[in-house]
Amino acid sequence: MAVMGKSNNDEENEWIENYKRQLLHENEMNLSKYEATIEKFTRHCFSVGITLDHTNFSFVPTIGVVCEYPDILTMLIPDLVVDKEGLLKWDGLSSLLDIKPINPGYLYAKNFMAMASHVFRRGLHGVNNWAPRFIEIFWQLSDSDIDAYIGLDHDRVRVNVDSSCYMEADTWYGAPFNDDIVKVKDGVTHLRPPADLDAHYLDFLFNGAYALDICWNTKDNIKSFQALEFKGNDVTVVLENQRFHPVRYIHAEYDLEKGEFRHFDGAIQYHTDEEYCVRKDSNFRHNIKDDSKVKPRSVKAFKLNGSISTDMWTEFSSHFFASNPLIHEYFSGTYPVHLIDTLDKIRAKNI
Repeated sequence: MAVMGKSNNDEENEWIENYKRQLLHENEMNLSKYEATIEKFTRHCFSVGITLDHTNFSFVPTIGVVCEYPDILTMLIPDLVVDKEGLLKWDGLSSLLDIKPINPGYLYAKNFMAMASHVFRRGLHGVNNWAPRFIEIFWQLSDSDIDAYIGLDHDRVRVNVDSSCYMEADTWYGAPFNDDIVKVKDGVTHLRPPADLDAHYLDFLFNGAYALDICWNTKDNIKSFQALEFKGNDVTVVLENQRFHPVRYIHAEYDLEKGEFRHFDGAIQYHTDEEYCVRKDSNFRHNIKDDSKVKPRSVKAFKLNGSISTDMWTEFSSHFFASNPLIHEYFSGTYPVHLIDTLDKIRAKNI
C-alpha cells in the first residue's frame, strides 16, 4: 500500500498556521502580565468617553502593550494643538507630556505614553522599531532659535508607562557635507544603486532603495532643496484598501543673505502604481516638462523653522532617509567605507 506524504505546500501551510498560533499565544501571555495595567487604563478611557475591550489591545515586542482606537490620542489629550499639516509643535508637547531623551519616540502621560508617527519606524510599519537614527536625534533637539514640529501616532498609545525600550545594534551615520550652499549649482540629480548588484544585495545593502532624486532651485534670496527617495517596486503599503508606494520627501529653504537654512520639513508621499511608474525613472523636471503631472497624496512627518545649520540639515536628512547609502553618496561623493569594502568583496567573488 502506497503512503502519501505531505506536499511541500501542505508543510508550508502547516508551519505558517503553527507560527500564527504561537504568535497569538505569546500575545495573550504578555497581555496577561499587564492585566491590571490594562484594566486601569480601560477605566480611565471610559471616564473620558472611550469604551474599550480586549480587541483594542495587543502586545508588540518592539513597543510593549499597545491600545489602538480611532483618534484616541486626541480624545485622551483634548488640549493637543495640531496644525494644518497634521503636526504638533515640540515645545507645546513638552508642556503637556514628559519627554525623556533616554527613551526617544515616546512621550509620557500618567496613564499612557504617546508615540511618534509610525512613518518614523522601519518600513513605515507600526510593529517595527524606530528606523536609525532620526527619532533619536530629534528627541535630543534643544534650540531656542528653532520651532520644531513632529507627527504623532493618533490612533495608538502605549499602555505600560515605564522606561523599557527595544534596543537594536545597527545604526546609520550621517554623511559629511562641507560644500558652501551658496556654491551648489541649481539643477537636478538622479542617483541609482550600482547596476551590477542583484535584488538580494540591493535590498540588504541599500535598504531597498531604487533611486534618489535631488533638486536645487534659487529664487530671489532663497535657495530651495528637494529630495525624493524611491524604494523598489515591491515596497508598498495599503491605505483605505488601496495600494501605494511610499516615497520619503524632504524640502528645505536656505537664506543666502543670512547663510543658514530657514525652513526644513519631511513627508511621506503615497504614489499610486501609475504615479510610481511615471515618476521613479524621471526627475524633478517631470512636472515642468510633462503634461501628466504627478501629484501624490502626502502626509507631513516633521518640520523645523528658524536658524538651521547646514550640519543639522545634513544630519536630519541622512537619518530621515534611513540606511540609504545614496544620500551619503550625494553629500560626500562616495559610499560609506564599510559599504565600499563589501561591494569590492562581492564583485571579486563574482569575477
